[in-house]
Amino acid sequence: MGLEPVPAQCRQFLSYIDLLLHWAEKINLTAITDPDGIIDRHFCDSLALWPALGMTTPSTLPGTNRLLDIGSGAGFPGVPLKIMAPQIGLTLLEPRQKRAAFLQVLIATLGCSQSQVVTGLSDLPAGTLYDWIVARGVGRPDALIAQTIDFLAPHGCFAFYLSERQSTSALQQLSGWQVTNYPYQLPLSATDHRLILLRRLY
Repeated sequence: MGLEPVPAQCRQFLSYIDLLLHWAEKINLTAITDPDGIIDRHFCDSLALWPALGMTTPSTLPGTNRLLDIGSGAGFPGVPLKIMAPQIGLTLLEPRQKRAAFLQVLIATLGCSQSQVVTGLSDLPAGTLYDWIVARGVGRPDALIAQTIDFLAPHGCFAFYLSERQSTSALQQLSGWQVTNYPYQLPLSATDHRLILLRRLY
């Protein structure tokens, strides 16, 4: 995918796998329990946002940038994106308490600075705007836009991770948005996926 993690980032990804598998024995975090599957279907899938935005070196992004991950679950896509761009601010929104507890332990274990876990939109700091609002396998994208649009910076971007089977007709009908389809293939399983990016036209 054009991204090359440095050794410290590789160690973070390995720690992530260990912690995910440990917690997955106690709570429902992922059905994928082999490390190669986690790398391919979780990590690589999550990281597709950076090349979709034309960023092959996300570590050079300004530290003032913020990312909001809606329905983060086991931390995807927000935490892998943060590992590759450690300087950005990260907010993980996860309403389920057990998964939110896992995320708190995860960001502490990985040493993710400027990161927080919240359980609802009402927990977000007043006036905070995000450069990217992302969601992977969560609800209807058009409904999520309506719920979170007030948190998107004027120059910001929505990013929705979708399978090839999911319809984008509702997004294509939205007025005032530039809609970009970014297809990609996972490197190990060769599964076709896509990202839908939305930016304001005015």
